[in-house]
Amino acid sequence: MPENTGQICSFDDALTHCADHAAGEGILLSDALEKIGPNAFCFASILLAVPFIQPVPLGPLSMICGASFIALGWQMARGHHKPVLPKSADGLRIHGKFWLGVIAFTRRILSFTRKFSRERCGQWVEGERGRRTVGWLILAGGALLAMPMANLPLNNFFPALMIFSAALAWIERDGLMVILSLAWGGMTVLYFAAVGAALWFFGAKAIDWFMPTAVAAFSKP
Repeated sequence: MPENTGQICSFDDALTHCADHAAGEGILLSDALEKIGPNAFCFASILLAVPFIQPVPLGPLSMICGASFIALGWQMARGHHKPVLPKSADGLRIHGKFWLGVIAFTRRILSFTRKFSRERCGQWVEGERGRRTVGWLILAGGALLAMPMANLPLNNFFPALMIFSAALAWIERDGLMVILSLAWGGMTVLYFAAVGAALWFFGAKAIDWFMPTAVAAFSKP
């Protein structure tokens, strides 16, 4: 398939471009981002966040993609014009049925969100201030995604929604999505705090139950 050397401005055209290549010989994520241009940070964030918008944790992939989100968010907040991903993600090839499914799912989510997302609250997503705000939200979501919490359901779900909402805010120029991203971030912190408290409580109970038994066992002559 011949390569189009021009930049792709529309997010939907970028999805079509990646889908066409995924059905064929594939395309490196870094090459796709090169062609997308100014929206590349948020395109990569949405595409990488979508597989995590489900209750099942994805283990080591969470840390790999979390590092990628941190890099994307940092670079966007610092005003970089083109994203540079970690080597583990930079060489990622968008190819095959998995990525076709991810792209199709991304389109379905966008189709749903566009029923209520529109240009509004522009002060949150305009200019350098808006760029920095979205960048820091993506970075924070990536850090939460990469946290080595217990391998429990929803560990990835809330941080992924935080990242997705922030990226969508920039692409759709919808400042309300920035508020929603902050809300998902707060939900993530509350969820992690509840999990941590539960692990501490039941761990302490287990120690209280086990210690007398262990002491008695070792005290026998």
